[in-house]
This record gives sequence, C-alpha cells and structure tokens, in this order.
Amino acid sequence: MRKKYSRVCRSRRATALPVTFLMLFVSLMLIITATYYVAMTRISARGQLLNFSAAKQSMTALESNIENILWSPGASRVYYFDDFGGTFKILPVAKSLLVNVTDDVFYEVVFNSPVGKAVYVLSYAEPGASGLFLKGDSRVIVNSSASTMTQLQIITGETAQEITLSYRPFASVALTGSDNGKPVNTVRIYVVNMNLSQSLTLSGGFYLKVRSVNVDSISRSYNLTYPVSSLRVKTVFDDKSGAVSLPISSGPAGVVINVETVVCNIQLQRVEV
Repeated sequence: MRKKYSRVCRSRRATALPVTFLMLFVSLMLIITATYYVAMTRISARGQLLNFSAAKQSMTALESNIENILWSPGASRVYYFDDFGGTFKILPVAKSLLVNVTDDVFYEVVFNSPVGKAVYVLSYAEPGASGLFLKGDSRVIVNSSASTMTQLQIITGETAQEITLSYRPFASVALTGSDNGKPVNTVRIYVVNMNLSQSLTLSGGFYLKVRSVNVDSISRSYNLTYPVSSLRVKTVFDDKSGAVSLPISSGPAGVVINVETVVCNIQLQRVEV
C-alpha cells in the first residue's frame, strides 16, 4: 500500500513540474510580447514626432524660399521637399480674399479673388499642436512693418492635422503731396497671390519650383470734399474677418486718397531635377 501511495505521489510531482514550467514559459512570453509592443509603440511615436518636427521645418524652409523671391518678377528657386510620411497639396483656388476700403461714407472693393495655399497633410498628430502658428498670427490683415504677411499654421483638417501656408494682405499709408490745397494720401494694399500655381497632390520626396511671375498694380483715386481722419481697410479671408485703421492727413476742403492694390503673383510647380 505504501509503495502504491509513493508511486502516486511521484506521478503527481512528475506531472506538476511540466505544467509549472509551461505556465512560467507562457507568462514569460506574455511579458516579452507586451514589452516588445510597448517598445515598438514608443519607437513609432518617436519616429512620428521626428517626422512631424521635420515637416514643420520643411514647410518653414519652403516659406523662406518664397519670401526670397517675393516682389522680384522673374526670380525663382527650386526646393527639395523630403518624404515625411504625409501628403503635400497645392490648392490654387483656396483662401478666398475680399478687401475693401471705407471711411463710412464711401465704400470700394479693391480685391476679390482666391489667393491659394500650400498644405502638408500629416499622417499623425502632435497633441496640443492644433492652432499653433509657426509664423504669423490669426489676424487677417496687418499694417505694421513688424508684422509678417505669412500665416504658417498647424490646423486640424478633415482627416488629420495639416500645416498650411498662405498670405494675408498688408496695408500702409503715406502723405505723398497736395492737389489744389488738398493733402494727397497714398494707401497701398499688398497681396501675395498663389492662384497661378499648379493644383497638385504629392507624396514622397519631390522638387518644387517657386517663381515670382509678376507684380500687378491697380490704382484708384478718390477726391473727397470733406475732411477724413482715418480710412479703414476691411478684409474677409475665408470665414474670418478683420480690419485695420489707417490715419489720413486731411484739410478743411477735403482730401485726395489714392488707393493702390499691389499684387505679387507667385507660382508653385513640381519640377524634375
């Protein structure tokens, strides 16, 4: 009886040992798998953040290349845009821009056209980045030489975060003479227009050519018979509106206001190098 009991005990121990090792092996494999998954997730997240940072730098460099050819008809530059896992788009008919001038007595539309934009659609998102301006700010028109016309911004698009590049107008005023005793004020409104660009959707790495096609100028003159202290330049840029107030030098007999709309037409296109 004792021998039989001994054999049963040894049999149970022999069975328990493989089961114990199997459980340890399965537990170890689960730990290894979980650790590997966490490590790969962290590596992937770091890679995406690096791509995000590089995409921001590349869009900033593109803007710098455009800035270097603005207001210089015929000037051009070729820029290589690297692959950051997203999609680059040129949308010539995007960013509808309406500009008018008013002193609350007269009203005149001086520009009404889409000006286009460039977009890099990211395949990933950086938490808290949406709404961030890499250059410029949310104002749709500026009148200070310390402000840039550029709006380079991270936004939340339809499917992913986007880095968008567009240009808002800039307004200035100067006293430039007199006409029959009336001070002559010259108001200039500067617009950067990208709607001559190719409509493109690109992925991977590619070369872009940015070219200043020409600079157009349209002048209007207003001979007012009443004093004016300021002129407002109002802008509607897509769904956002804003205005700046320009001081006007006026006399008792009135004022002459010349309004000049200066448009720099630039073109973005893909090229083979």
